[in-house]
Parts: sequence; C-alpha cells; structure tokens
Amino acid sequence: MKQKIMPTQNWIRVADGIYRRSSGTLYERPIINLRPTWRSLGTSNLKLAREELRKRRVKGEASYVPKPTVVTTGQVIRCYEKHGYPDRHKQKRLGRTLTMETKSCQTLLKFWDHIATDAVTLATCDRYHEWRKKNIKCGTGNRAVDMELTTLSNAFLWACRQELVRSNPMSIYRPRYCSDKTIRHCREFMTNDAAELHGIVELMFATPRSDTLGWQMLFEAATGLRTVEALKLRTDAKPYQPGWITPDGKSLYVWRAKNQQAVNPFVRVHEGLAAILKAHQQWKKDRFPDSPWYFPSYRNEGKCVDICALSQSLRQKRKTLGRKITSHGLRAFFVTIRRSHGIPDNQIAWEIGHTSGGQTLAAVYGGVPPHWLVGEGPKMSWLPTGKPAWEKRWPQDGGKITLPTEPESKSTPPAIASVLALPALPPSPAQNIGGDYDPGHQVANEPCPV
Repeated sequence: MKQKIMPTQNWIRVADGIYRRSSGTLYERPIINLRPTWRSLGTSNLKLAREELRKRRVKGEASYVPKPTVVTTGQVIRCYEKHGYPDRHKQKRLGRTLTMETKSCQTLLKFWDHIATDAVTLATCDRYHEWRKKNIKCGTGNRAVDMELTTLSNAFLWACRQELVRSNPMSIYRPRYCSDKTIRHCREFMTNDAAELHGIVELMFATPRSDTLGWQMLFEAATGLRTVEALKLRTDAKPYQPGWITPDGKSLYVWRAKNQQAVNPFVRVHEGLAAILKAHQQWKKDRFPDSPWYFPSYRNEGKCVDICALSQSLRQKRKTLGRKITSHGLRAFFVTIRRSHGIPDNQIAWEIGHTSGGQTLAAVYGGVPPHWLVGEGPKMSWLPTGKPAWEKRWPQDGGKITLPTEPESKSTPPAIASVLALPALPPSPAQNIGGDYDPGHQVANEPCPV
C-alpha cells in the first residue's frame, strides 16, 4: 500500500516517521529535550532509511544522539563581535549604531561571559538588571539595560544563523525595565520661545571657548536636526553632501542618523534659518576661515566640536538658567514652532526624518491645543522680537565681526542678566505636562532616542 504523502513546507512525508527534503536526503523527526527536531538518516534510499530508523529506535535515543556541547552566552556575544555586529540583513553596522553595539557587548561580557545559553531565563535577566544598577554611573539604568538586552538578542539571532545555538531565548525572556511613566521626554527640556533661546545663545557667545556651541544651538533649533546630524555639516560640501545648499537657496542637504535611504534628506531654509546661515557665514569667515566644518572645535579647527560638548555646556549652565535645557530639546522646539503654524504632524515627521507618519511625534512631543490644528495657533517666530543673539554680541560695523581675544572676566556678563530677566513662562502647550507632574520625582535620566 502506497504511503500517504504530506507536505510540510520544504519537507515531504514519505513513510511513517520519515521525511524527504528537497535535496533528496531522508530525515526523521525525533523529540529531543522536549523539542521536535530533524535528524538525517544518512541516505536517500527509502529501504535503507527504514532500516536505519528501526535500528535507532531499538537502541534508543541515547545511543545515537550526540551529547550536546555547552555553549556559553559569552561565545554567542563573541561570535556577534567577530562578524562585525551584522544586522538582520547580514550587513555590518556602521557609525553610531556600531559604536553603541560595541559598547553594549563589552558591558554584557562582564556578566554573561560564563553563563550557559540554557540558563538564560527571565530570572537571569533580573539578576543582570540588579547587577547593572549597582554599576551605573548616572540615571536609574533601566533604559541602559533594555538597550543592552536588545543587543544580546541581536547576538543570539546571529548565533542562530551561524548554527551556534538552536533558538533565541531572548525572544521569550526579554523583559522591559524602563516604564513609559518614568521617561521624561525632550519636550520638557526645550526653550519656550525664541527670546529664551537667543538669551542662552548669548551665554555661549560670551567666550571663544563656546561660541561655536551657540551656533550649533541655533542650527539645531531651526532645523530639528539631532546633534550627530548637525555635526556632519560642512561648508565645502559638494552637491548632495551634508551642508550643501541647493542653487535656489531654499533647501539644505543633511545626513540622517536613522534610515538615511528612506527619509527626507533636506531641510527647508525658512526665514529664521536664512538669517542664521548669513550671520554664521560671516562669523566663520572671521573666526575659522580655513575650517571645512560648520561647527569647528576651538582647539583644532580641522575637526568639528565633540558630540557631547553642547550637552556638557548646557549642563554646566543649568544653575544659571534655573532649569534643565538639553540639546535634544531643541528638536522639540522646532516641532513646537511648526505646530504653532498649523503644520500637521505627518508633515513635521517627514521634515525631521521620522518614518512613522506622525505616530512617534505624538507619543514623544505630546499633544497641542485643538485650535493649533486648524491654523489658529500663535504662529511662534523663529527669531526674537529684538535683535538676535549675534547682533547683540557682535554689532555689524562695516560687516566685520569683532571677536573676543581673551576669556571674559568672572563677573556676570549682560547675557546672563538678560536670561534671568526673562519672565517665568508657563510650560509650552506642546510640553503636555499633566497635573500629577512632580519635579522632585526620580525618573530615568537617559536621553530620548527619537
């Protein structure tokens, strides 16, 4: 009697317990360690395969199943490192993502190096979380642990593809330690309006050590660029390179940190950005004439400023400003101004390089009053009502900027007084701070990854 043929994806059942693969080789389907798996019978002849299967069943599983070797999580991580931290498309990671994966793997190895892959459970992840919290330098560590466990999951996925392990335990046991209720997004650390922004920029312009950072603040606020994106801009850029301005002067080409090939690589040159570009060109001509960067380092004009320089400078000035302002908060400032002009979230998301069609924008930057959505918003200005920060610091006499040659004295400069004299504005509607907000509440200190 002919055996019933049953297709199982690429496998065809040709006899009781025997399956044929597309290559022609015959396999059995035993259950080992409570999991069904495939074992080759070493032949494509059905008669010989039946004899081999009968022998195996008579002798028992232990007689022909090799003793599994113990694979440690450290081996999984090192395999991932050895092949260049490949992504799901088997492509090596580059830039900031590569740096973060490298750093995460170095941290993971300190705890997971000798832990067997079979011992990776929810309880093990909890122990790692407790260990990590004891060694964290800033913040609660919850967000850092989540990102590191994501890297560990990436390593297991690659180990599966390399046949080092059979499955990814992190797909089942990976927890989430950072709660949405404890995250403080960048909308809480933005400047309320152009007057406050330019007041802070005046503080940066007060010394040649930080005047470049003042321009970086203005550019980030006027473009919505992330810091890592802004620092890619070059004044010697060729067409379709970061920093290139289209011949009509209406668009600035930029590099995006995420999904460069799938997002908008241009920034619109509006009236505020046009004024900044013009003043910045004159400043750079007098200050760093030979540097190719938009934001040169005062120590070495052949390099751009450090990626952490602006954040560190704002952190040092926090007591002077009276509250926390962050570099990424300037991205929220851009979103708020665009919203105040009645621009829909899906268009703003496209302008700042999001691919979610406005979903991430609503979750991270909060809501706005309903009348903003119908074009009845306050239409906030990109520039202050008075003189912009660069004209206050460097009056344009004959088109030549008079640069400071020595650090300012330790007496309070007029710029600080101007910031302190600003009225205590209520939170912007886009900040969306509810009545339950407690400034003293201990929350995660990680930057918003958007």
